Amino acid sequence: MTPGFLLATSPQSVRRRTVVAWTFVGVQALLLAGIVVVPRDDSWQLGQFVRVGGTGLVAVGVGVGLWAAARLGRGLTPSPLPNGAISLVSRGPYRWVRHPMYTAVMLLAVGVATRSGSWLVVAQTVALIVLFNVKARWEERRLVETFPDYTSYQATTPRFLPMP
Repeated sequence: MTPGFLLATSPQSVRRRTVVAWTFVGVQALLLAGIVVVPRDDSWQLGQFVRVGGTGLVAVGVGVGLWAAARLGRGLTPSPLPNGAISLVSRGPYRWVRHPMYTAVMLLAVGVATRSGSWLVVAQTVALIVLFNVKARWEERRLVETFPDYTSYQATTPRFLPMP
């Protein structure tokens, strides 16, 4: 299956979209590396409740990420461009949110930041969340072009957090 955006655009436009997509991935990787590698600090005292809460967020993030990855199967790619390997997924965690992989990574980052005691890690986590918001909006324009049902899915399913 060829993604719809590849059929309806010029080679220059496809190249431009590919560069933008992989730029998102690169910035995301740098922010994640910083969140993991930046030395821990003692800017704030970590009580037991904070440590347990941070660890819980990491665990939930891992679980949601594995569930979402399994549901995507061959459609899983670090790029925000649909790879054409699958049709629109709206089951599993995708039933409750449009971007559960981003939600999972944000949960992981917040959990690590909470436990870190470092304002630098917190700042990088905030930057990552902002990046995911921009990246998701950009990605969704490609998803609308690729999947005819995406607009109705988008109208009924929240972006990152499930709503009652």
